[in-house]
Amino acid sequence: MVCSKNLSEAGICQDCKIWQKQYDQQLLHHHSLYRYNQEFHDLMVQYKRYGDYMLYGVLRELCSKQLMKIDYDFYIPIPSSPEHLKKRGFDTITAIYQELVPLTPLLKKLSGSSAQGEKNKAERLNTPQMFYVDTTYRNQHHIEIHKNNKILLLDDIYTTGRTLYHARDSLLLENPNVTIESFSICR
Repeated sequence: MVCSKNLSEAGICQDCKIWQKQYDQQLLHHHSLYRYNQEFHDLMVQYKRYGDYMLYGVLRELCSKQLMKIDYDFYIPIPSSPEHLKKRGFDTITAIYQELVPLTPLLKKLSGSSAQGEKNKAERLNTPQMFYVDTTYRNQHHIEIHKNNKILLLDDIYTTGRTLYHARDSLLLENPNVTIESFSICR
């Protein structure tokens, strides 16, 4: 109902109930297209762990039609850590979405942030804040976010929601009255 998780009956998933308690009912509405399975896992390992850049085209094709149907003022990709950027040579999320929507890369990820995919559920949920707003980028590009603006956070996989809630929290510090939702290819 809130995060696109596949449930056997209608309602709110256990992850969202946790977020509901932590965020006093301020849940992050999430759009997701596909269910995470072994094939998608294998695809993402090849793309992210082994840096197979050309797979961005497959991922882009999986989401292009649906993403083009939704309209937001700002599309903000979830950034890679500086270490992953250096290792891979490309930002995995930006590569997927950059030709589909106008990206506004306002977020940066702290150095030393380990990948969520390498953690179990408890470790993911307990991950400290890893994002901050890139004020240099914002100022250089004269980006002004107003209270009526709608922001869509873009990611590849939604597992527990920790990454997207941290990203939303960072943006809300400077823009407390905007509408922020999220989108991923898989949930």
